[in-house]
Amino acid sequence: MEEDNPPPFTSSFGAGTSGAGPSFQGTSNMSNDEVLARMMSRMDIFDTRLNGMETMIADHFQSIEIMHGSLDSRMDTMQGQLQTILQLLQPLPPPEH
Repeated sequence: MEEDNPPPFTSSFGAGTSGAGPSFQGTSNMSNDEVLARMMSRMDIFDTRLNGMETMIADHFQSIEIMHGSLDSRMDTMQGQLQTILQLLQPLPPPEH
């Protein structure tokens, strides 16, 4: 699955001149809105990948639970067969006169 990976940020955090907090400064001429849009896009990509991994893990656990139930059923069947074999191997009681 090929995704659009934007180029890395070229700006850095610096002290803002407005006194309202840090702002992006540096060689980039991207506006704060453009930087925010790019960050939101990357967060969306991350969220999509994370959801995919969660789904895959849940599917694997469900598969393991199904396999566990199947193994339990097979063991119950084999245990019943073993009990039958053990009963058949018991010596017959001596005939009564």
